[in-house]
Amino acid sequence: MKNILIISDGIPGHYNQSKGVASILSSRYPSNITIINLKFFSRRLRGFITVFSRFLMRVPNRFTAKITSFFYLSINTDDMDLIIAAGGKTAPLTASLKILRNIKVIQLGSPRGLHSSLFDAHVTIQRYFDDPSNIVAAISPNIYSPSSCAKAAEINNLKDHVLFLIGGKGIGYSYENSEWKSLIEGISKIYKDTNLPITIVTSRRTDPEVEKKIKFALKDLPLDNSAWFHDGAKNFNLAALFGAAKNIFVTEDSAMMISESISSGKPVTTLYPKSINSPPRYEAQIQKYLDLNFISRKPIEEFSFKEVENSSKNVQNHISELCNTLEERIQWQEA
Repeated sequence: MKNILIISDGIPGHYNQSKGVASILSSRYPSNITIINLKFFSRRLRGFITVFSRFLMRVPNRFTAKITSFFYLSINTDDMDLIIAAGGKTAPLTASLKILRNIKVIQLGSPRGLHSSLFDAHVTIQRYFDDPSNIVAAISPNIYSPSSCAKAAEINNLKDHVLFLIGGKGIGYSYENSEWKSLIEGISKIYKDTNLPITIVTSRRTDPEVEKKIKFALKDLPLDNSAWFHDGAKNFNLAALFGAAKNIFVTEDSAMMISESISSGKPVTTLYPKSINSPPRYEAQIQKYLDLNFISRKPIEEFSFKEVENSSKNVQNHISELCNTLEERIQWQEA
């Protein structure tokens, strides 16, 4: 039995990445997973601590590691075989714990000035360093997989449907009112063509007025499993919704929504607006998903339902490949 410690910075997306990696490893190695929240020595100084700790750990040794660890409340790593963490706030601490306690560490996310060699494995979506520690994942790690989504749909007795994940303004994407109108018309047409129930999940980025407009315009469609963020929807099972989806359409303004959709193994179409001013790294990530045949890409004003094969085998192969590489880096071997 392995003991895995997840250090969380409290950001759901980061936690889901860590939990996803822990789940991948746990599928091969029965594990106890412990989750603790990162706590600074002084909450008021957390911004300074994060920046100064990164500066210190650019020169990694026991002295800088001790100073860095002083800025955080003590974390018990006794009996732990592995630490997993994501995000720039956790990286200085996990790097220091690796030095001081000789414990295996998997860090996720962009380096923020720290070298990948500080960790046993540094998982990113693009390459930052020519170092074996920098592992480039085909899909940003998350808590979903083809098998877990299929199982969730079966347990919840969900029937086939078409799933829409709708965001809003973010990472350089912005949508005009006419484009939201086109989205509504496209959803209506898909229902007319397929007679499949429609499920809509909105997010914190969705403008409340846009959400109201979509909900009202589609009120005559079967939307029973939809989750409206600004109506307070929280306790919905996204894995089950993924598992029962015949097609998934996701607005292109969220890397997390896209990677989670891909991980379900279902056909995924990203919907983009006319106005895009995203960073080059984000453009590269979308292109990577296209090149790997994980997604198709359509303007939000022109999309349609397509009967295509699920990519579950392709997705599962990439998950297995990531697990193999992590095993090698942390030197775990199956019995």
